[in-house]
Amino acid sequence: MRLHSRCLAPIVVVLLAVTGCATVGANDVRAPDPALARCEPELAARLRFLEPRLASHARYARRWWWAWNGVYAGGITYGSALAATGDGRGERANHGVDAVKSAIGLTRNLLAPPAAREGVEGLQAIDPSHPGACAERLARAEEQLTRAAQDAREQRRAWLPHLSNLALNLAGALVVAEGFDEGSGWSSGLLGIVVGEIRIWSHPWQAESTLEEYRKRFSTSAERSGWRTERRAGREVLVLE
Repeated sequence: MRLHSRCLAPIVVVLLAVTGCATVGANDVRAPDPALARCEPELAARLRFLEPRLASHARYARRWWWAWNGVYAGGITYGSALAATGDGRGERANHGVDAVKSAIGLTRNLLAPPAAREGVEGLQAIDPSHPGACAERLARAEEQLTRAAQDAREQRRAWLPHLSNLALNLAGALVVAEGFDEGSGWSSGLLGIVVGEIRIWSHPWQAESTLEEYRKRFSTSAERSGWRTERRAGREVLVLE
């Protein structure tokens, strides 16, 4: 089995799209919100650490999400057009299966966007001048970071996304290769596995390292200032004792 040069084009497009997401400010941390000066020093320090990073994560996540929507939409259009105009029955079936896989990918992307896409707009809408607002803003920021880190682990490190990617593309290859006696179904299946793995590993990941750094930086000061970690609804948040 050999990948033809035309089969490499989708991989190049995907790599360019993902690289573009990663290089347009994914790690660019903006200045903290000046309004945080109204918060207590401990709360302000935590929020000045969290909010710019959450905003940076959101920029990458949103670009990643739109890039993959475009990749899948292009796959649906391209595959459907070739399925309708292909020369042979097997070739048309191969492109039809590719279009179906792209439709599945687009549906999944639309129904389950990355948690890091949320951003800080909701946090910054909380006015620090109100009593208890800074503590509420911090609790929401920590919950948001924890949720994004958990989403990154589940989408990149868990076995289910990788197994689903493998199963979907092998099923498509079997349908084309065995059902329509079209050998190119196997190369398309391999291509789909590669593209799927690129999507999985490029899923917004930054929240994991940010959460680890946050815990290392503020754990000691949290104990001194009376803050403790508590699990709420399966998530870790900081609460004032």
